[in-house]
Amino acid sequence: MVMEALVIGKPNVGKSLFVVNFAAYLGMKEIHSPRADSQGSGRKKNVLTLEEARHKLVSPKSYRTLSPYRLEIDLGEGKQRKTFWLVDSTGICEGVHHQVDIRAAMSSTLRLLTQADLVIHVIDAAALGSKRLEAMGAVDDAICHYAQSHGPYLLLANKTDKPGASDNLPYVREHFAGIPVIAVSALTRRGFREIKTRTLRYLNA
Repeated sequence: MVMEALVIGKPNVGKSLFVVNFAAYLGMKEIHSPRADSQGSGRKKNVLTLEEARHKLVSPKSYRTLSPYRLEIDLGEGKQRKTFWLVDSTGICEGVHHQVDIRAAMSSTLRLLTQADLVIHVIDAAALGSKRLEAMGAVDDAICHYAQSHGPYLLLANKTDKPGASDNLPYVREHFAGIPVIAVSALTRRGFREIKTRTLRYLNA
């Protein structure tokens, strides 16, 4: 059975950019990406170049990703080489969203959370303390509590390329005490080497 790694977090934290750039970091030239339905099963594959994927998936607009997107990834070398699915998902917001399609998309993401073999939880280190939609909040606490008690879990503090974000890291680490926080930038690929190492370790566990 192929492992699934779910990338989850609030809207606008950089999940889709992380997925595309991490795939590029791992040496992929194209993305073979079947959509996942609400039960997580694959459909017909789409083949996108990385540039096409960035254009299609990455946007400052909230809720651009309204259905899970699964990318087939090869990781490692020789006997250590593994294949897994990297799953991009809809952002989870605080409270009940007023749009039916977005509520349905979030429900699908939460269902995938219960099935994931590895959870990659992305937070926005640059938005800490702000009133923006992507600011760290109760949703992140709930994702962390559930995911790290149910299996392998990575917590990524993203957008460290932005002013002030690195200064917020001590607070993030204090808030999530006892859980390793990986400082990353989905834009500049900071932290990708550590994510690759940890992911391969979980695949081979």
